[in-house]
Amino acid sequence: MKKFLFIVLGIIIVGSGFSQNLIRNSARPLNPQAGRILKLERIFEISDASGEFFFRFPNQFHLDAKGFLYFLDDNQLLKFSPEGKFIRNFYKKGQGPGEIASRYQMVSYFTFGDGLYVYDGVAKIIHFDEEGKLLGEVRQTAGRLFRLLGISEDGYFMTGQTSGPRGGPTGFQEVESQVHLVSLDGTTAEKILGFTSRTYQGPKFWLDWDRYSEIFNQADGSLYVTHTCEYKVVRADLVKREIVASFTREYPRVKFSVPDSMKDFYEKYNPPKKDWENDISAMFLCDNNLWVKTSTSTKNKGNLFDVFDPQGRFLDSFYLNVDGTLALARGNFVYVIEKDKEENFLIRKYKMVDGSKSSSRP
Repeated sequence: MKKFLFIVLGIIIVGSGFSQNLIRNSARPLNPQAGRILKLERIFEISDASGEFFFRFPNQFHLDAKGFLYFLDDNQLLKFSPEGKFIRNFYKKGQGPGEIASRYQMVSYFTFGDGLYVYDGVAKIIHFDEEGKLLGEVRQTAGRLFRLLGISEDGYFMTGQTSGPRGGPTGFQEVESQVHLVSLDGTTAEKILGFTSRTYQGPKFWLDWDRYSEIFNQADGSLYVTHTCEYKVVRADLVKREIVASFTREYPRVKFSVPDSMKDFYEKYNPPKKDWENDISAMFLCDNNLWVKTSTSTKNKGNLFDVFDPQGRFLDSFYLNVDGTLALARGNFVYVIEKDKEENFLIRKYKMVDGSKSSSRP
């Protein structure tokens, strides 16, 4: 990877509704090579042809500190070696110790040290060692919480959400997505932060209007959140229980178009249509930097990704031109969900040949 000098392009800081300032980056990132198509070299692929597991909709990808790959699928929590070899399935359906009774769509998990923590989305947090041995369970009785983010010496970080009354008047309503610190015994929860977004309630439907997305960095306790249609990211320090950065960048918005999967819904219920796409469609962590998948996409280049450091500086941008969806990134490697000619899912690992210039050091 060639070294380069960053050109300081003017970061404007203005007041925001939070206790810290909003960092307004210009449209041009610091890397003078920004806007390139990322060159990729395939390393390996994972398919379900062996019959040891199966793919229906792989999701929630994670790499542990040793480079082992994890992800969820239909009643499966699969683990693979750094070379892509299948290790085990941690998911066992049932109501006994170490078993999960709820639907897999409700399950969340993370790794910490040599352990795996799995939340069934309803009532319990299960602790396994790296070999799949059950180390213990915690009954979560502190409230209706949806997702397990991580752990600290004081408890578990979990998320919940308020909701308006179903069947109420037609129109926009606000919901608050909340982050809670749940005691290690699972009996009490303390709200740390809340982020408001809008939904639209029709006579027979409920439609998310703003995109709420979050990603947690267990290494430093940072939670990145986007909760509006516009280009804005908030970084919170969950250990310190405070917002530490809020940033945006000049961004040319993309006109909204109804996705093919939603056309029948729009024809049937005729909900209001947005003028613009959500500026941010997804977020990923690559080491300690944030990758923002934007709404900008072209046929020849692919999807546009922006790179920010933890301080909110706009470091780099690039196009990822793959026939699939980014699952995760780490160092100089990315994992992509793709399909073969028979429409079977594949998980492919690629090396970034020209790399993402994600460091602020020359």
